[in-house]
Amino acid sequence: MNHIIFFAASLSLGISLAADAGVLNNGDWSPSGCGTRPEAPIIDSTSADTFNRSIKMINAWQKQMQAYHDCMIKEANADAATINRAATAEQARINEVSEKLNANANAVRNKLDSSSNRGPVSGPPMGSGMGQQGY
Repeated sequence: MNHIIFFAASLSLGISLAADAGVLNNGDWSPSGCGTRPEAPIIDSTSADTFNRSIKMINAWQKQMQAYHDCMIKEANADAATINRAATAEQARINEVSEKLNANANAVRNKLDSSSNRGPVSGPPMGSGMGQQGY
């Protein structure tokens, strides 16, 4: 039953990651839901009229770039939060399995120590997990 719940939660997380996640390619991250980054216009200085049109294009570009920038930051923050939650949950699962395994090993060791005529079982008691390294 726990495996089914874990699978369903993992599937749900995977679907939400696919919907909100940016693209990581060779160490370069880019947003997936913000469209293409607007290309900067070229300033045409051949005349006062063409220069004025260039300034209008720059102003329009700056508005487009601000919208792209805001979207990119929102998506990057959402991706970082999703990664943090997923890594923290995986760390908890690893620690839980490790703690259970160590507790079982210690219980068996104690049982063998108390019923053995040969003396204590070799090796120190097992630790309590993988440690607490936060993400």
